[in-house]
Amino acid sequence: MILGGALAGVAFGAAGGSELTRTTIVEVLMVVAGAVVVAAAVAWGRRGPVYGSASVLLFGALAALTALSVMWAVVPALAYIEAGRTFAYFAVFAAGVAAARLAPRCAPVVAKGVVLAAIAVVLYALAARVWPGALGANEISNRIGQPFQYWNAVGATAALAVPGLLWLGARTTGSVASRVLAYPALGMAVLAILLTQSRGALAAAAIGAIAWFAIVPLRLRTLPVLVLPCIGAGAVAAWALSQDAFSVAGEPLASKESVAGEFGLLLVLMALLLVAAGIAVNVGLTRGVPSPRVRRRIGIVALVLACAIPLAAFTSVAFSDRGIGGAISDRVDELTSEADTGPVQQGAGRFTASSSTRGKYWREAGHVFEDRPAVGLGAGNFAVSRLRHRSDTTVTRHAHGFVPQTIADLGIAGLAVTTALLLAWLLAAARATSLYPRSLPFRRGDGAPRPRRDWDAERIALVSLSLIAVVFGLQSALDWTWFVPGPTAMALVAAGFVAGRGGALEPAAEPAAEKREIAPPRLLAASAVLVAAILVAWAIWQPEAADRATVDAIELSDAGEFGAAIAKTEDAAAANPLSSEPLLIRAAIETDAGDETAAQRSLEEAVLEFPGDPTTWYRLAAFQLGTLDQPVEAARTVRGALFLDPRSHPTRVLFLEARARAREQRVRASR
Repeated sequence: MILGGALAGVAFGAAGGSELTRTTIVEVLMVVAGAVVVAAAVAWGRRGPVYGSASVLLFGALAALTALSVMWAVVPALAYIEAGRTFAYFAVFAAGVAAARLAPRCAPVVAKGVVLAAIAVVLYALAARVWPGALGANEISNRIGQPFQYWNAVGATAALAVPGLLWLGARTTGSVASRVLAYPALGMAVLAILLTQSRGALAAAAIGAIAWFAIVPLRLRTLPVLVLPCIGAGAVAAWALSQDAFSVAGEPLASKESVAGEFGLLLVLMALLLVAAGIAVNVGLTRGVPSPRVRRRIGIVALVLACAIPLAAFTSVAFSDRGIGGAISDRVDELTSEADTGPVQQGAGRFTASSSTRGKYWREAGHVFEDRPAVGLGAGNFAVSRLRHRSDTTVTRHAHGFVPQTIADLGIAGLAVTTALLLAWLLAAARATSLYPRSLPFRRGDGAPRPRRDWDAERIALVSLSLIAVVFGLQSALDWTWFVPGPTAMALVAAGFVAGRGGALEPAAEPAAEKREIAPPRLLAASAVLVAAILVAWAIWQPEAADRATVDAIELSDAGEFGAAIAKTEDAAAANPLSSEPLLIRAAIETDAGDETAAQRSLEEAVLEFPGDPTTWYRLAAFQLGTLDQPVEAARTVRGALFLDPRSHPTRVLFLEARARAREQRVRASR
């Protein structure tokens, strides 16, 4: 409950990860809490091999590279904020590794905590459509997106819950109540995926479920846990997606409220039916285990049904006019095309459509990568660096894909570090779950080969945690959900615990039951961890401190206290010297105070210190034109903004106005 509550607190506290204040507070708490767990593991953790150390070091290298990118970023402030986010994630991952050293047999506890947090988010997202006026008044999309205001993040959260719920409902241990409740919980998760209309989340959840069936030998017990909730969720989703409130973008609140009552009743009915189904299945299981012949027949029937759907689809495509090759080619063209094909299809038809805006963003990321292939243009800078390469006026913060985003922001260096991190974690997960081949050199300390483990409850829970991380990784690779702290923290806790768990525990590797004195070197190392965490938390807080100082400066300026207001902007610049905002606010205050010379000097300083930010060039040009009445200089300055963002409509208008005013000045001068 504590772990689930903490992860849910991250999800609801940070929301979509785009609001500076909320995200900063959550990141600071993540760093501090993670450091406490790591320090405890350093002081009291079991002795022996430090499993997961390679993954931790590589994750630290990724965080360090993200921080170093501030030095060459187009907009350093964006890279600084992204560095704070990455260090917070690093703290969560390291805490997961440390937790495995402190309590190596607590994989079921971690799995339950992640599932509780994910289901809390899913229930809130669905409840926002039962009470849209109270919980989802700001949700303008037809796709459910609360509490993140981003439907793909809700889909990712629901998808990563699927392996955990399959484990919870199919396991042979634990209480009957938890196994029964897994049925309605999984139904809610599947329904949330369908109502987000997130194709990436649906694909990731399907891959996770297939991997579960392929790895874990609880296939017949898992079958009803998966099939029955999918049937219930599919029926409710079919009704919902036939309503305009769930299938038409931009529907008013009244439209959502008109179907809210029916949707709520369907949710309650689905939950009750799935609870009854879970009870019936578990009662049937207590009456005895089917004979091997019966289990084999059930397995054959399930296999035939599983193969029937893709086989039917394959056959229909093969005999179509375009054939298999033509159909695949058309889908690829739709996915990667930059041509304007109209709005992306909404409702149930979206799941069979392949058109999206990703192709355009991926191509822009490729152009950004070509600008500086070695190290990219700075973490989190895709939003600004893409402006030179965009073909229309669309606005986006992310490239909607892990690889495109990484190569644009961090270049080959970032891709190399993340690839090494992925490989290190996969090896650690294979060791923890004992899924590696016998030929790999995973041996005991004495050199003897390590025997294969039985499929006990702990091992199955570790597989579930591994699949939770894999599902999130697959979904984030398609939709870049990495910037949303809620689902990311859930996946990182699971991934970290698996990495730090190691293989089968030897009796000597168990933590001692009696209280053990802390050796001075361990105490010193634990103290160093806490001090480092405090410093990192302080650094993460600086953009928020600067933002608060600029807000105070604006309030003081409105009150006519210009001197105090300018002093506040200087405090903001000292707190975050990587941002142009304090200089721009100071220029506005100096203009209000009538000191146009100082305002011009502040704007010119902003351009010189942040030449890659089109905002600084635009603000200086607007000041030269509107305040100083210098259209020739304004037309010259605004070219810098046009170079960085040639599709910007306000910048084009300013350029044309400056040219027209300069022409008028020349005409008047000639007279």
